[in-house]
Amino acid sequence: MNKKSILEIQSVYTANAFAIDGVTYIGAGSETTPAVYVHDLQASTSSFVNGCPGGVMSFVPVPGHPDLFYSIMGLFPPFVGMEAGVFMHRRTGEVWETSKAMALPFAHRCDILEKEGRNWLFAASCSKFKAEPADWSQSGELYVIPLDEVTGLPGTPELVYDKIWRHHGMLKANVAGDDTLLFSGAEGVFYMVREDGKWAVRRLFDHEVSEFGLIDIDADGVDELVTIEPFHGNTLNVYKKDGEGWNKIFTDELWFGHGLSCGMFKGEPVIVVGNRRGPLTLNLYRYKADGSFTKEILEEQAGPTQTLVFTANGTDYILSANQLKNEVALYY
Repeated sequence: MNKKSILEIQSVYTANAFAIDGVTYIGAGSETTPAVYVHDLQASTSSFVNGCPGGVMSFVPVPGHPDLFYSIMGLFPPFVGMEAGVFMHRRTGEVWETSKAMALPFAHRCDILEKEGRNWLFAASCSKFKAEPADWSQSGELYVIPLDEVTGLPGTPELVYDKIWRHHGMLKANVAGDDTLLFSGAEGVFYMVREDGKWAVRRLFDHEVSEFGLIDIDADGVDELVTIEPFHGNTLNVYKKDGEGWNKIFTDELWFGHGLSCGMFKGEPVIVVGNRRGPLTLNLYRYKADGSFTKEILEEQAGPTQTLVFTANGTDYILSANQLKNEVALYY
């Protein structure tokens, strides 16, 4: 396994890879400082995103608008986030302009889903209010914001769900043949459906989940569900669809499990996950023909916060925000 460290960011938390006009970029930001960068993977050049407050949880591009990005910022450890919200980032040449698009206290994740010919920005909070870090008395909220079809600018936010406690995970994936957005919390994993011009929420899984992924790990044509349980949990679990329910086929121990992602890497479906405590390792799991799993440690003393398995220019990569090392790294 090869490794390349591409960015040095103090207390890095967010790391995301995306293609814009055929060019692959890495967006990465700090959990504690205003440091946010967009890195051109092929050119190995980086630009600093101006005006960011820090506390970066998500950073995503707007499809069809190569110089427009949205993020979640202002959520600082340990869950200090009254000033958090959705931020908009516009780039003109090499100059970035950042502004707050929506106030959302304790905002934690956002992503953009293309549906019905337009882009929809989803943003979720882990709680409406937290008197102190251990206060989970109030639920989080999920909003959807339609983005203007021409400019990509935000429309009026709509609250679509307010019954999710300890929200943490968010993922775009395919469920029952439909590209959708999923999110997780104490009540399980949920996904969005579009019905009669309105958004509705459906439940996929009913256990408390921190982060999750969907991957056909055994190559039978049906995706398995991979979870970290419970919130910032101590187990990695893989579930196989069993009628209307899920049957657990694998479990392994984690320590403050974080940064779960799934994808194809060098011709094999893989699971990548980190430990923010205990061994602080970045781990890679593969499925074997006999139904067992193997585990490989990609990095020691890393404390990963976010990972992503992706392909660019014919090369498969594993992206990781190794917070303990203040680095954004690629494995290939």
